[in-house]
Formats: sequence, C-alpha cells, structure tokens
Amino acid sequence: MHTCPRCDSKKAETVSKSPVEGAWEAYQCQHCFFTWRSSEPDTITNPEKYNPSFKIDPAEVETAVQVPAVPKRKN
Repeated sequence: MHTCPRCDSKKAETVSKSPVEGAWEAYQCQHCFFTWRSSEPDTITNPEKYNPSFKIDPAEVETAVQVPAVPKRKN
C-alpha cells in the first residue's frame, strides 16, 4: 500500500507496472481514485509536496455525489 498524494489515504495500490522492468509503476487510490505513476515529479508523487490547492478531504469523498461531466471532444 502507498499513501495517496491527493487525499493522504493509505489505500493506494499498485495497479500496473512498466513493460520495461523498473521503469515505472502506476498507483491508484482506492478511496478517491486518484491515479499516478512513480516516474512523475515529486510534486505529484509525494503527499508532502502535492499542491495543497488540489488536496481533498477524505471525509468528503463519500458525500461527493456530483461528478463533472466529461466535455465532448473537440475536433
């Protein structure tokens, strides 16, 4: 288990590994569903350096009933 940079939950799991051994691993938080790769900068992978403006309160995840719609693709 890993610590999620976005919600600080200890529920992040390894979901994928690079076909080139050791190049990167992909993680996903099982609480807030944030996904990141080990090869990203510390500002994404390190909970202490993650931009506080994008942090979320884990307690609010259960009450977040509205999910923004994905806009139509622009050609």
